[in-house]
Amino acid sequence: MIAVTKQMWFFGIKKRKLESLVNQLKLAMENWKELMCADRVDNSFLTAYNVPDPNGQWVATLTGGDALALFSASHTREDSGTNNNNIVYDGTTYNMDWEYDALKAAHRTAQLIKNPVGKPMNIDLDTFVFAKNYTNHLRAVEMLGAMNKGWQPGTADRDGSGVPTYKIIALPWITTNTAYWFGFDSKMKNDDYGFQMKESQAPTLTGPVVIPKTGEIQYILEGMWDLGFNDYRGWVGSKNTNAA
Repeated sequence: MIAVTKQMWFFGIKKRKLESLVNQLKLAMENWKELMCADRVDNSFLTAYNVPDPNGQWVATLTGGDALALFSASHTREDSGTNNNNIVYDGTTYNMDWEYDALKAAHRTAQLIKNPVGKPMNIDLDTFVFAKNYTNHLRAVEMLGAMNKGWQPGTADRDGSGVPTYKIIALPWITTNTAYWFGFDSKMKNDDYGFQMKESQAPTLTGPVVIPKTGEIQYILEGMWDLGFNDYRGWVGSKNTNAA
């Protein structure tokens, strides 16, 4: 909410128009929504985390139907088969640091994920997510850019010429676990898999409301949305802690 006193209106704001303040209020809510969405990515190896709020803080729960975090090596299978793992793993090392070998391991990890009846899913990673302008994002621009031109990253070899084109999503809202990186299959970006945001009320402005007794002018911006994730399949992630 924005509240402007009568004195502020006549002596400080009237000439500069109230619309600019209202637009800042809208932008603040949009930024807050983006930040809350990115927080789910930022903390996706956890089952819960604290969310700061002007009124204190509250706990966001991040568990799925198997009571685990989005990224886990122990996702239980519906058919009681061997647990699924969606933490980047090359057969020896988990949470690989972002490099060419880790890209290959990410595809291996995704390929080994089974569907609820134990069958292969053909998950095809084509999009990678990073904290914007941190080391892994900048390295991804170099690495995937070279591969998109047919070069193997870090060498003069042409082994990358048969590699598909990848998309990079750089999130400026990730500020805590900036070394983490993630990959997903964009064709599985739907109501069944991955992160979800359900918005029941888009940002809606009410006002101006003038309080007769004081002459105060009030604008109220409201929005309602819910955040979480559905099936973990289709996503892989790494804490970037181990080199292979």
